[in-house]
Amino acid sequence: MKYFSRLYVSLMIIVFTFSGCEDTFETTLEINPPEHADRLVVHAYGSTNGEDLKVYLTQSSGLLESLQNNLISKATVTLWKDQVQLAELEEVSFGSNYQFNYILPEGTIVYEKGATYRLEVEADGFEKAIGTATVPRDIPLLKQKFEEDGTSLESGDFNSEVEIEFQDPANEENFYEVGVTIYIENNSNPYFNEIYTETYDPAAQQGISYSNLIVNDLSFDGNIKNFPLVIRKFKKEEEDVDNMFVLWRVTSEDHYLFNKSARKHYDQDGNPFASPVQVFSNIENGIGIFSIMNEEYVKVSL
Repeated sequence: MKYFSRLYVSLMIIVFTFSGCEDTFETTLEINPPEHADRLVVHAYGSTNGEDLKVYLTQSSGLLESLQNNLISKATVTLWKDQVQLAELEEVSFGSNYQFNYILPEGTIVYEKGATYRLEVEADGFEKAIGTATVPRDIPLLKQKFEEDGTSLESGDFNSEVEIEFQDPANEENFYEVGVTIYIENNSNPYFNEIYTETYDPAAQQGISYSNLIVNDLSFDGNIKNFPLVIRKFKKEEEDVDNMFVLWRVTSEDHYLFNKSARKHYDQDGNPFASPVQVFSNIENGIGIFSIMNEEYVKVSL
């Protein structure tokens, strides 16, 4: 009798356990994403080459939001040095396919090497975003030499190279960005066409743009640095190599860190097994980068 009592109790436990399975497996776990606070997203790049400043101003979006057009219009974007306002940027209606929607009026400013500038952005519904940037010193290229047959490939063919050389200042951190371009002499609108550039030197890596490399001087501080920029095969007799230039930029650490982290973020996008990457930002009360680059285009020697 005790055996049947124990058996009955065991069967009842099993029945009640599985009778609740339907509710158990149909239970939906609701997770509310963290509350999102809209912030200004600022990508602002100034250059000593042309003394310009271009700003691409948008807004952040929440995890479940999909913004068709997140451009910010009617904002007040101003450039300051110390307590003096130097200029208010003009809004331009180029649309989301372009890389900026606010520009510094032409001829407004000549950047002072070593000086620090402040960018302030105000728009309705957002906290005022502020970024600061210091103009890097001059560090010129000493050599930029084209080699038609540079790096050998497994196929037996060659890529071309542009070998560059520069003197890195000692006892200070310096950061660079470099690429290869072809000057296109369009009658109405001449421009520099960037070429995909890579290198086998471990001091350099690709930034946001696959056309350019970012470099820090950790491994060659105070020394003359020489390394090749590897590009596709160019034949002197068939292509306009006479119009080849090196895009040479001395940049800030902020510029370097933003490019490095953004490249890593983009490379891991869509990979469910990759750890999240926090993209570097130097914008207070916002997201993004404000950078002023010491930039020049240097003609390549053949």
